[in-house]
Amino acid sequence: MLQPLEEDLWVAPMAHGLATALDIAGAAPRRSLRRTPAVTTVDGRAAADLRLLGAAPAAHPYLGLLNPAPAARRATAAWRMGRLRTTLPLLALDLTADVDRHLAELPAPAELLSGRLLASLSWGRAVLSALHAQESLAGALLGQGSGTTAVGEALAVLCEARAAEPDDDRLTARHPVLLALLPPTLGPRPPLPEPPALTSAPRGTAVLPTREALRLRVRWVQEMQASLVRELARRLAAGGLLDDPDRVALLRWRELTAAGDGQGLPADLPERLPRPPRGELPAAFRLAQGWPVAEPGRRRAPTAGQGAGGGFGSGTAWHGTGERPRFPVLVVRALDPALAPLLPGLTGLVAETGSVLSHLAVLAREYQVPTAVGVPGALDRFPAGTRLTVDGGTGAVEVVRMTAVDGPPATGGADRTEGMAS
Repeated sequence: MLQPLEEDLWVAPMAHGLATALDIAGAAPRRSLRRTPAVTTVDGRAAADLRLLGAAPAAHPYLGLLNPAPAARRATAAWRMGRLRTTLPLLALDLTADVDRHLAELPAPAELLSGRLLASLSWGRAVLSALHAQESLAGALLGQGSGTTAVGEALAVLCEARAAEPDDDRLTARHPVLLALLPPTLGPRPPLPEPPALTSAPRGTAVLPTREALRLRVRWVQEMQASLVRELARRLAAGGLLDDPDRVALLRWRELTAAGDGQGLPADLPERLPRPPRGELPAAFRLAQGWPVAEPGRRRAPTAGQGAGGGFGSGTAWHGTGERPRFPVLVVRALDPALAPLLPGLTGLVAETGSVLSHLAVLAREYQVPTAVGVPGALDRFPAGTRLTVDGGTGAVEVVRMTAVDGPPATGGADRTEGMAS
């Protein structure tokens, strides 16, 4: 659940960056990009426009065949993308170097004047837009490179450094790559996950592929913004303008900048309440007067999904509540980063929504948990206690049907796979 200021700091730049990437790629007309945000929030939860991102069919696909504009747009975009393929790695290198230099030269928040705090926050919003745009284009043009991820590097560091430093804050300050394991928040920072039992030695963030390097900088800039906002909130509270520093998250960006300019806080701020945790959004929906209305998805095969890696596993479906099975396959509706503590020991992860690049999907892959995302109706089709197999390569999720002659399962073999009767 995102609070209002978190939306303005992080979702708005993402939407602008994705719109820039879609425009460069010729994936959508500029009129649509101006009218419809690629990413928005619905009652505090982030949502993406599936049609704008090309993940859902257009409302009138046959009419599009009669329109010559898309072909011309794609031809122009193909020329731009061909040139960009060769220049993007250097552009990304320059951008990441600029971000690293700015973050390294920025003094501690307590040492900054309020004007400098707001200026750095504004810089963060602008550079996040550029980072998201280049990160999206890098994924489309350059792929995943060596396969090394920031999360993998962070887990390797965590595995080696945890014994020497049990305090999360000191450990993260010493090794900023660990922020890749945590979602951004203006509230209290969640704890780091448990380190894996085995992982490769860290190679350093300098060897990350282009897309992963950009994603890591996104996370660093978000953390910089969070630290600056907390310092502003402390000063507003010390000046008697804010009764609780945590309530700064209820402001909008324009309201925070107005307060920093000495214009005071909104009169209705004492009446505002934090958004409480609510149910997850449907996997696919349309907006009716700002509220989601679920739409039935297209018919898909029972095992349809997208593999997010982690190999092959089998076990017993578990929805995250109640007694944890011996070989649990966690089945969820959405890839909530708060589920990270449940990953160690899973033999599979199945989600109705999400991307292979979702925070939890990347983390699960580094834990070698077979993961399938975008599996329609997973919660309903796979009740708790159902025996499942999960293929992290193909995204196939299948129910294992036992017969009377099969007998009880054997439990030897791979540590991520529950033994199956033949």
